[in-house]
Amino acid sequence: MAAKSCRKIEVLIAADAILNVIGGSIEPVGISEIAKTTNLTNDSVFRQLGTMDDLGWVRKIGDGYAPGMRLAVIWARVKANTEGQINKLNKDLEQLG
Repeated sequence: MAAKSCRKIEVLIAADAILNVIGGSIEPVGISEIAKTTNLTNDSVFRQLGTMDDLGWVRKIGDGYAPGMRLAVIWARVKANTEGQINKLNKDLEQLG
């Protein structure tokens, strides 16, 4: 369901920017690099990453952060649901033909 308000939730925009930086890197990314890339403060990035780490969205590796398993689990569910829908549609098409 689409939101009726045009107001954006800034913390989610910041989280998305942080995840894009982390997801686009082969190596774990440090707080300072994330802050510089996203134009967020080190403190803001630090707090966001602490929460994301608690939720399993990211994982701390040394001094940097990488994508966490929670995001992989969500993606796997989306992929499995999509594949299930495709299989059902293919079976429905076979029955019509």
